Amino acid sequence: MMMPANYSVIAENEMTYVNGGANFIDAIGAVTAPIWDLTNVKAFSTNVVTLIGNAFIGDTIHNTLGYVFSGNATKAGLGTSFGKVVGADKFKAGQIGDGIAQILGSAAAIYNLGRTEVKNTAGDVKLFKSEPSAKYTFKDAHGNVMGSIW
Repeated sequence: MMMPANYSVIAENEMTYVNGGANFIDAIGAVTAPIWDLTNVKAFSTNVVTLIGNAFIGDTIHNTLGYVFSGNATKAGLGTSFGKVVGADKFKAGQIGDGIAQILGSAAAIYNLGRTEVKNTAGDVKLFKSEPSAKYTFKDAHGNVMGSIW
């Protein structure tokens, strides 16, 4: 069979390279697939959930346990506080994406609480409060204190 000089036979699986090559996700997969195994994927996923949970942990604790033990908790306020945790206030405002993100962030914070121990600060409590001491004290020629830097 006679073909033009600029024509060459290419296998069908090579046509993608002629048509533009791999996209970004394919390129990342080609590089990481030989390196990553199930352990790496699990560690990556756990780290992402931990990072998200860390960002939401303060608000989640404040709006749940913090509110309940604040001494000002009411039945109506408890519903409002819980609504902040689950993103209900975002849904009411029409911010569906933010509401879903709030739910996922709160779930990640709860996941973090379930997989690690929190720091016990009981040992950090001082029985007697001490006055802070000055870092530098300035005295005149007679020994009288002129000022201090804390």
